[in-house]
Amino acid sequence: DKDDPNVPILLKNSKFVEAFESLTSMYALPKYNEVDPTPYLAPFYLAFFGMMVADAGYGIIMLIATTIALKVANLSDSQEKFLRFFHYLSYSTIAWGLFFGSCLGGAIPIPGIMDPATQYQELLIISIAFGIIHLFFALGIQVYMKVRDGQYLDAFFDVGFWYMALSGGIVFLVSFVVPLAPVIGQIAKWVMIAGMAGIVLTSGRSVKSTPGKLVAGLYELYGISGYVGDFVSYSRLMALGLSGGFIAASINMIVGMLAGKGPVGILGGIVVFVVGQLFNIFLSLLGAYVHTIRLTYVEFFGKFYEGGGKAFNLFRSKTKYINIK
Repeated sequence: DKDDPNVPILLKNSKFVEAFESLTSMYALPKYNEVDPTPYLAPFYLAFFGMMVADAGYGIIMLIATTIALKVANLSDSQEKFLRFFHYLSYSTIAWGLFFGSCLGGAIPIPGIMDPATQYQELLIISIAFGIIHLFFALGIQVYMKVRDGQYLDAFFDVGFWYMALSGGIVFLVSFVVPLAPVIGQIAKWVMIAGMAGIVLTSGRSVKSTPGKLVAGLYELYGISGYVGDFVSYSRLMALGLSGGFIAASINMIVGMLAGKGPVGILGGIVVFVVGQLFNIFLSLLGAYVHTIRLTYVEFFGKFYEGGGKAFNLFRSKTKYINIK
């Protein structure tokens, strides 16, 4: 029975997606009647993590360290997956570092496509755009689940009207900033209004009384403020990338000042550079790991995923074999 909450769950994915399964397990395994969100969260996590660290030098260090560990160390399955997780993230970190022209905070100058220090407004727009794509994709998964279960009207009422309200509202607001044809702004406005009206009229369909239906619909429409907060939350993609870059650049400035103080200054500069950059790598990776998880669990999962499945465990005894020579 697909609705049986006691059916044990075992995730089965490709080798790439498998490395991200710990993120799903930390939140909650899917129920038997839910989709496994791991294949859908993996590409977004990869992109967002890299954008938050965004330093080619840090990515190369991650790549080398994880490659050596995977080749040399004697790892358990969970440890091997964890290292592969960061191994894959290193490629995204390098790619975003090259895009922004950042390598060890500018210690090694490389040409970039975009300078986040001066083009922060454009970077903020990109971050919010990523958020819109992320949340719309999550709503799309909810549509898939409802259609799969034969709930066609629920898919339209619960998600379709939100698509109309949000997409219409976004285009309508953009029309005030970007020179669009007036007809586009007008169409977007009426699509937004139709979506909002649909939310009010259909969200309380399970309530018996007419006033209760209206109150439930208005309460659901108030959730649009939550979507605004969700979109703004993706500004952390810009904020973390800038903060890590500025810290690395500050370390390089201190090293530059010490380098002019003779041999002792040069030695001190080397120590400051190595210790400072390693510390910043740790902070950047930790911050990106935590904040990308936050975007995944709160914003992404909040739109379609509940979880609560019970893990499948093989019915066998665990033994250890010790060879004595």
